[in-house]
Amino acid sequence: MDEVFSKLRVELQNALVEAGFERSTEVQRIVIPRGLMGFNVVMQARTGSGKTAAYLLPIMNSMVGKVSESLVVVPTRELAIQVAEHFSMFNKYLGFKHALVYGGVPYNAQIRSVKNASLIVATPGRLLDLVRKSYLDLSAVDFLVIDEVDRMMDMGFINDIYVISSLTRNRRQTFAATATIPEKVRELITRVIKDPFFVRVGDHEYDIPPMEQLVYLINGFWRERYDIVTKELEGKTMIFTNTRERAYRLYKQLLRSYNALLLHGGMKQFTREKVLGRFRNSQGDPILVATDLASRGLDIIDVELIINFDTPRDPETYIHRIGRTARLNRGGRAVTLATKDEMHVIDAAARLSGSTYRLIRRV
Repeated sequence: MDEVFSKLRVELQNALVEAGFERSTEVQRIVIPRGLMGFNVVMQARTGSGKTAAYLLPIMNSMVGKVSESLVVVPTRELAIQVAEHFSMFNKYLGFKHALVYGGVPYNAQIRSVKNASLIVATPGRLLDLVRKSYLDLSAVDFLVIDEVDRMMDMGFINDIYVISSLTRNRRQTFAATATIPEKVRELITRVIKDPFFVRVGDHEYDIPPMEQLVYLINGFWRERYDIVTKELEGKTMIFTNTRERAYRLYKQLLRSYNALLLHGGMKQFTREKVLGRFRNSQGDPILVATDLASRGLDIIDVELIINFDTPRDPETYIHRIGRTARLNRGGRAVTLATKDEMHVIDAAARLSGSTYRLIRRV
């Protein structure tokens, strides 16, 4: 048994062995011992580095099964489902109950599940809805996790996080996890997490796995972009656009000749889950056209190619997007289509991550 995992209760050790967790990752080797000692921990490590297990395992090691004992707050429904899947895997011999709480689906089943759940995985909006309607009392929470904390601390979620932090003020321990922590986010974190122990894995501010990065300098016309995409397509591919409208247009165009799928935040939850399931399990080089809903947290280990049909608006998003490939150091490629005015985003991402890209000029 791995030295770090051997510090955990025997039920967790047995579940890890059966799930094939033979060796701890670097972030787990740093975070788990400190988590077991009771530290508040903020971890920054690249996607696919094992952050979910790094916070779940020390929490589950300390849980006793009280109702609402642990709370994991995440920005998207998809990530909530993934965290719950990890919990279920580790929970095989412990038998704790858990609940998934997110919007876009009926309330009744979630209301029933939180009544007996020791661990709740939730998006902020629906969580606070249940609190306001008195279906949930967060004062009993001992362990709080803020996953994708950089996104949770942006202006879309920050007020909800302040409220959740206040409602869980009696908690014993707090964890936060992300691949990127801009300086302004670091300052906000310290308002929510008392005396956090910051962990950063990697030599650069933002660490990305080894991969080939290719950037086309283009005029920006749709036809030009589409021609490059069809030239570069190879293997299991995710293509990112900046808007739902552009994602839909590209999806419809690709669907004529390819095994294309579409994912964006305007789709019903059932449909989104169905699309992700098809992409995970599909044979024949599927293509997922998506907005940035899919740029964070999704753990699909065999994506071979990322294409930025649209250059993202900031370097952090670029890093999150391309981090969908080369999971577990399997290797991968990232192709970005950028105009002259957008190259500053690519250059900033390269500086932050210490990575390089190859430029092909089309103009």
